Amino acid sequence: MSPVRLIILLVAAGAAIAAVFLVRSVQTPAPAVAAASAPAEVAKPVEIPTKQVLVANNKIPVGKFVAADDLRWQEWPASANIESFIEQEKQPEGLEKMVGAVARYDLVVGEPVTTSKLVHPGTAGFMAVMLTPGMRAVSVEIAAEIAAGGFIQPNDRVDVIVTREVQATNGGPSGGMQNIRSDLILSNIRVLAIDARYGAPEVEGEEAAPQAGQGQVIIGSRATLELTERDATLLNTAKKAGEIALTLRSIADLQSPQGATSVGRVYRDGVSQDAEGVRVYRYGTETVSTAPAG
Repeated sequence: MSPVRLIILLVAAGAAIAAVFLVRSVQTPAPAVAAASAPAEVAKPVEIPTKQVLVANNKIPVGKFVAADDLRWQEWPASANIESFIEQEKQPEGLEKMVGAVARYDLVVGEPVTTSKLVHPGTAGFMAVMLTPGMRAVSVEIAAEIAAGGFIQPNDRVDVIVTREVQATNGGPSGGMQNIRSDLILSNIRVLAIDARYGAPEVEGEEAAPQAGQGQVIIGSRATLELTERDATLLNTAKKAGEIALTLRSIADLQSPQGATSVGRVYRDGVSQDAEGVRVYRYGTETVSTAPAG
């Protein structure tokens, strides 16, 4: 073989080898690119310490008595500020103890429960929670004979009647029943409590359950009524005017107007106009002017 051909073969072989290395270098990614294209390692989850705290299981509006299904235990991060929360570890019976309490604030589903958000009957602030916004709680002394025989219970509706003595006018006869007058002054009033009881009497055991045709009664000496501010002043005025009696309303009459009646407004405001003229009450005495009303 001539030297020229040998040189050509060597050059061709070198070119072939160089071409192979060139193709491989183009097809093989750079180390940085290869590392970037490699699948990322899955990060291991970090376990966060938790505690079981008492939360609202349902929406609880202000004034609602809490039932057992309104609450539940839920995991909560232990690192959070849970000093005011009710923890299951510290208070295993916390859920049961909160049943029967009343919400002082609106609670949404999942909101932690605290002792400041729920208040139990008989504790400070309970009656303020029971009141409808804008209303007042006013107490009046009662007896069984003037309170529907003791069958009036909290959350019932009653009418308020005042019975008083009136002075004879216009030369009329005096004495006897003619000088006694009863007026319905407040209608469809909600009863908040009888004495310190805020609910119906509890029944313990089957033997204590009332028989058919019987009912439970509350014999108390004081009823707490829910009134507007003006009607509260009316009731306090009526206490001085005569004897107060409560009459129980049917549950079918709860849609009737609530508050002072037309006669009650006379007690409260002192003057009422009707077809006869101007009727004025002063210190329990009723007088009617001869001038026509208006």
